[in-house]
Amino acid sequence: MKPTSAETYERARRHANMLLWAIDLQCRRLRSSEPEDTAFVFRKFIDFEFLIVSLTRFRRAIKLASNIPEIKLTIISALIEFDSTLPQLKKLRDVAEHIDDYAIDKGRDSSIERKQLEVSCLGEGENDVTLSWLGHEINIGDALRASNNLFDVIKNVSIVFTQRA
Repeated sequence: MKPTSAETYERARRHANMLLWAIDLQCRRLRSSEPEDTAFVFRKFIDFEFLIVSLTRFRRAIKLASNIPEIKLTIISALIEFDSTLPQLKKLRDVAEHIDDYAIDKGRDSSIERKQLEVSCLGEGENDVTLSWLGHEINIGDALRASNNLFDVIKNVSIVFTQRA
């Protein structure tokens, strides 16, 4: 039996809510000092990788709601806005996820060379923490704001389902 629109909406919202907490957690970790920082100087780079995963999964959870006819256009519009804030997200996720291919110059994106994989930079300034990698940047403040804005959209469309009940 196919799930109802309301069931799909609730599932998408629950997953997105959990992932928004994960995004917030990673942003807080990236803004902080942790006990392991002196022994493991790459901790923030790893936290950025987890942030990229969390952002990608969050986007997918919200995209699930775009299959619901009653809210499809609203969700798609919100996803376009999210993507315009983080246009590099998919590329960074793809390279990180398929590091084994890119490490031997077999990745799908031929503009990425294996020598680029281990060259990244963290900037910590008044505009928050920013990762620069593969010619792209992700600023955690922008990422968190975009995520909160996208989650607000999925929360606000709940009216469609609560009015029916």
